Amino acid sequence: MKNKNIIIRDLILPHIDKKIDIEFERGFNYLRGENGCGKTLLLDYIAGLRKQKKATIQGNEHILYINQSIFFSDRLLGKDFLQFVYQLDSMKNGMLAFEHYLKSFNEESEENQFVFELLGKQWGMLSCGEKNFLYTVILLSLEREWYILDEPFAFIDENRKKLLMDRIEAKVYAGKGIILTSHEKQEWIEEKAFIVEFTNTGVKRYNS
Repeated sequence: MKNKNIIIRDLILPHIDKKIDIEFERGFNYLRGENGCGKTLLLDYIAGLRKQKKATIQGNEHILYINQSIFFSDRLLGKDFLQFVYQLDSMKNGMLAFEHYLKSFNEESEENQFVFELLGKQWGMLSCGEKNFLYTVILLSLEREWYILDEPFAFIDENRKKLLMDRIEAKVYAGKGIILTSHEKQEWIEEKAFIVEFTNTGVKRYNS
C-alpha cells in the first residue's frame, strides 16, 4: 500500500456553495468549523457515500469512516456488535483479535476492563457516551490506511477522551492518516494536528 495523501479537486458542496480543493497529508488532520458549515458532508464525499461527477478524490481507497450514526438493536450485546463488525471485515475470532488490540496498549488496565464490561451489556443499556466510546474503539481496532472520525468525542468523559486520543495517536505513529472533526475547541487536539478550517467559500489549511 502506497503511503499517499488524500487529494480533493473541484468538489462543490451542494446547498452551501463551497468549493473544496485540498490535500490531506498522511498524519493527524483536524477539520474544524461551525455547525452546518459542511464538515460531515465533506467526510461523506471522502468516504465515497456521496459522489460528484466533476470532482476528483484520490487516495481514499482504503479508509474506515466512523460517523455519528450508530444503528444497532438495543437488545443485542456490545460483543454482538464487535462480532458483526469483524465478520464484515472477513475476520474470524473477533473477540480474540480485539483483546489482542486492547492489550497492545496496556496488558491489565482498568480501561480495558471497562471496555469488556461494555461488551457484556445490551446496546440499549449504554449511555450515548458509552456507545460512542465502544463504537470508536472497536472500529479503530481494524486495519486501514485512513480513519475518518466525525465527532468521536461527543458525550464522552475526559478520561475516555484521553484513551481514544492515545489510540488515535498510535495510528498516526504507525503511519496512518486521520481526519477528525470536533465541536470542542481543545488545545490538546489542535497542538497535535494539521488544522483544516472551513471558511465562507471553502477550506483553508493552517500549520502544515
